[in-house]
Amino acid sequence: MTADSWQSGMRQGPPVGIDWVLAVALTGVVSVAISVAPQQQQTPVAAAYVLGPLLGGLSLLRRRWPLPVLFASAATLFVYNQFDTPGMFAAVPLSVSMVTAWAAGHLAWSSVVAAWFTLSPIVFVLVSDLPEGFADQLVSGLVSDVALMGAVLLLGEALRTRRALLAERERSESLLLNILPASVADRLKANNEVIADRFDQVTVMFADLVDFTESSDGIEPGEVVAELDELFTVFDELARRHGLEKIKTIGDAYMVAGGLPEPSAGHAEAVAGMALEVRDEVAGRTDPSGRPLAVRIGIDTGPVVAGVIGRHKFSYDLWGDTVNTASRMESQGVPGRIQVTERTQQRLRDRFRFERRGPIEIKGKGEMPTWFLLSRNDSS
Repeated sequence: MTADSWQSGMRQGPPVGIDWVLAVALTGVVSVAISVAPQQQQTPVAAAYVLGPLLGGLSLLRRRWPLPVLFASAATLFVYNQFDTPGMFAAVPLSVSMVTAWAAGHLAWSSVVAAWFTLSPIVFVLVSDLPEGFADQLVSGLVSDVALMGAVLLLGEALRTRRALLAERERSESLLLNILPASVADRLKANNEVIADRFDQVTVMFADLVDFTESSDGIEPGEVVAELDELFTVFDELARRHGLEKIKTIGDAYMVAGGLPEPSAGHAEAVAGMALEVRDEVAGRTDPSGRPLAVRIGIDTGPVVAGVIGRHKFSYDLWGDTVNTASRMESQGVPGRIQVTERTQQRLRDRFRFERRGPIEIKGKGEMPTWFLLSRNDSS
């Protein structure tokens, strides 16, 4: 349970079982303390025992309103002390509300309440003409009260520190999942070994915004980043919906892959489906200078090596001829179109429509037959 969820634990429903146990325990402890208070000379009046149930009831609200419950508990105890009722150490009736308020981060107000109940007896002794021996008895009892208050605040600090650590751990894990696939992140946390996997069949897609960098010259940096952030957030959602893994962004280019880190039979179809949606999404937008946006997309299917590099700034990346070829399909493609290799086309030809582009010269590979992905088949 995180600090935030703990502080708002009662917002979604009634108190949990532990709250009722604490409420009953607090009621019982306060009632017993009233009965056995050493300074009482006679049986306490029945009204005195209202203090226990009242503080126990307030404790049920402590998760939702930790500070108001602390104030209400302190005020209740203060009023109780104004009557001829058995006294008790303030830390006893205030323990649950004070621990909760401190653990929730209300350190200053918790300290003020603690100081009030530990210092006010000293002020009372100094300004009052008390019978001989009573002042010594009051100050002697104050030592125990201060010790109890200190113990309560230390317990609150221990809870606050623990919950802060849990919240920080949750934030760290959330950030890790934003960088790495969940299964890869679990492996990384389990051991410190090099993570590298070979996949025989993966489909890789590169999408690059045409002339975006040039058109952004003279535009405020904030506008450029906001435009890319908004668009790539849409791409992220498309990747999630198609069950694909976003690998990285490189400037105004976006890289995604299907079939890893968990192999899947429909990786090529999923990537092709996302590519069509990316193309259509970009076609309806303008760049920061107001000109229509266009995207070049390249896709290839084949074996890759995937792994995590870095120790301080992790990166899940892909290597291999498939990655390089997909990048070439994009860089040597046509704005507004999706260029794929023949092996990708062969996998998808029964479910998608293609237009043959013919052989083109690919750096490092010579001539390669390529195709333009047009749309899904009506039958599919």
